[in-house]
Amino acid sequence: MTLAKLSVMILLSSLLIGCANDAKQLNWRPYKDIDGAVKEVSFVTLTEQHTDKSQESQPTERHFANLAIPFGETKTVKRLGEIFPLGQLNNHYAIATIFLVNDKSLNIYQAEDVQTLAKAKDFDFYEFGGMRLSHAKFTANSEICKDFNGKNGVNLLMTTNYYPQNSFTDFYTALLDVNLQSKQTPQEIGYNASFTGSDAKLQQRMKQDEQQQGKALAVANVKEKASILFNIICK
Repeated sequence: MTLAKLSVMILLSSLLIGCANDAKQLNWRPYKDIDGAVKEVSFVTLTEQHTDKSQESQPTERHFANLAIPFGETKTVKRLGEIFPLGQLNNHYAIATIFLVNDKSLNIYQAEDVQTLAKAKDFDFYEFGGMRLSHAKFTANSEICKDFNGKNGVNLLMTTNYYPQNSFTDFYTALLDVNLQSKQTPQEIGYNASFTGSDAKLQQRMKQDEQQQGKALAVANVKEKASILFNIICK
């Protein structure tokens, strides 16, 4: 097993991995998205069989995130995208991520996919792990890297959901809106916090956490997302 696969498995185990596409069999985690709607996501691992050069069948695991789509009184499953690790794999630290262009998953370890992200007008980024879940939308007037290295910059709209005690009912959401430029520090970061759930103790804890470190976390989060452009897509 490669370190990359191990990193993803460890990260997703804390989020609860499912092994089926039946909505009833999956564990759904709620989160507030950039449009303000509360949605649900789940995680699955699929094992595929491939034949290597020795003609032996080798299993390969792939990890995916699914969205819950309401359908009457039930819900159906929509594939969000394929998960790849992002981070310092050699130090056993990585986060589970999804990169999407036009709803198609891209692998940041493939040069062609990185070029697609660089030349895209917009792309979606998801990250999961560490008791948080984020969805970021990067948008350019022309192309991501062209605008990031130019005067227009790239607009970043993002929500990050924080889950105290890994709760599946109560969480708080930081909504960020900022323009990123490679040669200039952001002058202003739009920030708004909201709270979901009804557990009095968890709500009190979340509000205290947000008051104490919410804005500092927002700045750190913006730096993290800018580093994706600096170090991966537009390097």
